[in-house]
Amino acid sequence: MGLLNLFKPSKSVVVVDVISLFDALGIGGDVSPRTQLQVLRRLTRFAEREEVELIAVLSGEPLHKAPNRKKFDSILVLYSKSTSKHAGFVAKLALKRGALLLTDNVKAEKAAGASVEKMRLSTFRKVFDMSVDGDSGDVGDSGRGRRRRRTRKPRGEHGAGSEESVPSEKRPASEGDSDAINELIDLVD
Repeated sequence: MGLLNLFKPSKSVVVVDVISLFDALGIGGDVSPRTQLQVLRRLTRFAEREEVELIAVLSGEPLHKAPNRKKFDSILVLYSKSTSKHAGFVAKLALKRGALLLTDNVKAEKAAGASVEKMRLSTFRKVFDMSVDGDSGDVGDSGRGRRRRRTRKPRGEHGAGSEESVPSEKRPASEGDSDAINELIDLVD
C-alpha cells in the first residue's frame, strides 16, 4: 500500500467529500460536468495507486457517466440530495463504513464524531497533487500558472564573454549536470 499508510494502516475505505475537494483545488461555485469527471478520474488513479476502496460523495443531479450508487472506474460515486444536507450525508456514510473521512467541512467533521478518523483536504491534496502519470495540472489551477518567469537581462548587458554565448560543452559542469542528461541533449561541437 502507499502513502495513506502513514496516517492509518488499517483503514482501507476512504470517503472523499468531493465538494470540499473542489474548494481545496480552487474550483469553486458551479462545477462543470467535465471538471467533475476529471476529478473523479484522478481520484480513481489515486485509489488504484494507494490500493484503497474510495467513495466519492458529490451533491446535486447525478452525472450520466457517473450515476448515483454506481462504480466510476474503480470508485463508488454517491450523491447527497442537496448542499445543505451534504455534510450530514458524508458524516453518516463515513461513520457507517468505518472509513477515513477526507473533508474540510467543519459541520461534517463534527457530525461524524470522535470515532471517525478524519483528514483535512489540505493534507490530502499534497498527496493527491503528486501524480503518478504526470497529470497534476489537468484540473483547475493545481499546477498551472504557478511557475515564475525568469527575468532576463536587458539586451545591452549580454557581453561577448557572457555565459550564454559559451557553448554548453565548454561551460564548466555544475552540480546538476550529469552524464544521463548529456546523453539526452545533442551537444554542438
